Amino acid sequence: MKDPRILIVDDEAVIRDLFKRILETKGHQVTMAKDGSEALDKIKEEPFDVIFLDIVMPGIGGLKTCQTIEKINPEAKIVMITGYGAEVEEEIEKSLKAGAYECLYKPFTVKELLDTLEKVLKK
Repeated sequence: MKDPRILIVDDEAVIRDLFKRILETKGHQVTMAKDGSEALDKIKEEPFDVIFLDIVMPGIGGLKTCQTIEKINPEAKIVMITGYGAEVEEEIEKSLKAGAYECLYKPFTVKELLDTLEKVLKK
C-alpha cells in the first residue's frame, strides 16, 4: 500500500507526538486524535487505512471506538495500543474479535512500531 493514511488515537499527547514523528519520518501521512470521540469525527470526514487506537481513554474507550469504526470505516486496519497488561486482556480480546488486527504494548521500540505497521499493511 502506497502512502497509507494513518490515524493515531491516544489520550497522551507524548504518545501521539512520538507516533507522528516516527511515522512521518518514514513518509507516512499521519492524523491525530486525543480520544474516541475526536477519532470518530475524523473518520467520518475521511477514511483511514491504519488506525492505532489506545484501549484505555477517558470518554469513549478503545473497544467502543473500535466497534464503531468497524461500522463507519470497515476497511481500516486497527491496531490496539495499551500500556496496561493483564488488567485489559479482556478488552484486547474483545477488540480483536470486533475487528482489530493486532495489539501493540507500550513501551514499544521504533522497530516494533514499524514492524507492526508493515505486518498490518500486508494483511
